[in-house]
Amino acid sequence: MHGTPATPAQNLRWWSWGEMGRGLPPEQVQRVKDYLLVRLGAPPEGEAPVPTSALKLPPGRLTPDDVTGLRALLSLGAVSVEAEERLVHSYGRSYQDLLSLRSGRLHALTDGVVHPASAEEVAQVLRFAEERDLAVVPFGGGTSLVGGVDPLPGAHRAVLALSLERMVDPLALDEVGRLARFQAGIRGPELERYLSERGFTLGHFPQSFERSTIGGWVSTRSSGEAVRREGELSQWLRGVTVVTPRGILRFEEPLPEAAGPDPFALFPGSEGSLGVIVEVTVAVRRKPEETLYRGTLFPNWEAGVEAGRELAQGHLPPFLFRLTDSEGTALTLEGRGPGPGLSGRVRERIEPRYLEFKHFDPGTMCLALQGWEGTPEEVSLSEREARRVTREHGGMDLGRAFTEFWRRERFAFPHLRDDLVEAGWMVETFETAAAWSEVTGVALGVRQALEERARAGRWALLVATHLSHVTVTGAVLNFQLIAPRDPEDAPGQAQALVQAGLEAVMKAGGKFSHHLGVGRDRLNLLASQRSPVETTLLASLKRALDPRGVLNPGKTLSLEEGPSNPPKGQ
Repeated sequence: MHGTPATPAQNLRWWSWGEMGRGLPPEQVQRVKDYLLVRLGAPPEGEAPVPTSALKLPPGRLTPDDVTGLRALLSLGAVSVEAEERLVHSYGRSYQDLLSLRSGRLHALTDGVVHPASAEEVAQVLRFAEERDLAVVPFGGGTSLVGGVDPLPGAHRAVLALSLERMVDPLALDEVGRLARFQAGIRGPELERYLSERGFTLGHFPQSFERSTIGGWVSTRSSGEAVRREGELSQWLRGVTVVTPRGILRFEEPLPEAAGPDPFALFPGSEGSLGVIVEVTVAVRRKPEETLYRGTLFPNWEAGVEAGRELAQGHLPPFLFRLTDSEGTALTLEGRGPGPGLSGRVRERIEPRYLEFKHFDPGTMCLALQGWEGTPEEVSLSEREARRVTREHGGMDLGRAFTEFWRRERFAFPHLRDDLVEAGWMVETFETAAAWSEVTGVALGVRQALEERARAGRWALLVATHLSHVTVTGAVLNFQLIAPRDPEDAPGQAQALVQAGLEAVMKAGGKFSHHLGVGRDRLNLLASQRSPVETTLLASLKRALDPRGVLNPGKTLSLEEGPSNPPKGQ
């Protein structure tokens, strides 16, 4: 039975990340605000989001004949031109998106939302779009941080958001072959719940897990926390069904075969520009018998990075290693205050006299979280090896209790960002991947570039850096930027800082994106990295599958030269 799309007003705050009633306890949020107030000074007074009734939404460009024709194609006539549903399906959840939504200064709006329930209905929508000169933007969880779901019309007269909210069903589970197939609109929690009830797990947990969909994971090459296990897409993706304007393509190849170039590899990372992913087949595994986490405090960033590299390259690597720099560590410890994960002996072990005894400087120490899964014997062996490596690099074991706050709050940062934005703070993020030989240089270069740009703009700035994924060859760095919002030009402030950071990333040898994708915001950066041969090859592929350019114009693969609308905030 196909899922029924939820009415956005029932549970989703259209102007923020989360749903009603979700997020951190108010007292915990206040501790974070208090810390930032001391660290950065007071932000400008926050503003409540503009009520829906006060929004000046542009009228839709679909004709009555368009709406009638679309409703005839879809079961239940699932087409909406209602203002709030158009609004919900027009924006991702970047900081710039939140600014636009909260202020009511909307740079674009989709003209209608369609809710197909099958691959065949998606195909009919795409044929209709070609005939009627409509652009189509696939929409899963709407969690893009790079403008991936912006309703850009390109050269077309109107835009449709193609929602996958009705395509949320588990389709098959092969317990012997350990393969599972899902409709692309299923979200992370529902997917894991289905597998868990049958003794399995996919084990893919990006920070957007609560809201993002498996189709979105594939289309953006999502990466979860456990890169050494099921974090990277290539480790679990086994097949997709993609609907293109030229037909439906099914790739179900659970076993390797030598049969020439594999067109299956073209669709992960294509971000809806080549086709709409409607089904996904994945490799699953039995739920582990035991899972164990521990916290570690390193005297400085360099020691933590070296420990992470040695562990990742060892024969018993943890499935999780997250290292937070001194700025992020201070925010973690001071911002959260006393709680179940920071009480008792943990607080005692990191109190000043103990740190001095261990030759730890609170201004340089870095917090790491490690995790192991498997049989009790495997977990015990791997943990012992990790503790040996930790000691050799000067690390201080914080025990198991310390990680409870992270397990409890692992998906809470987007909700915390909502609270901070509402209180007048700028909260931005970007990420990169770098080889181990470049990790420290990239981190340092980005920090210096951001601090220099902040000084030029006269902005107080906190830059928190953490390694979120580690592999044999390198690591992923995430940069979180917090500053009092510039009341004169909030979008320009964020854009300037992120641009400075990304330029520093590329100058230092990092990649401009690891797992957030390209979307609209990074299209020009991607174009600058492609050779003429690559550009020609990908343009040919786009024209073969989407000759009229109806799929997600102005994004990752576009028939246009670049974004067709002015940048956000302008």
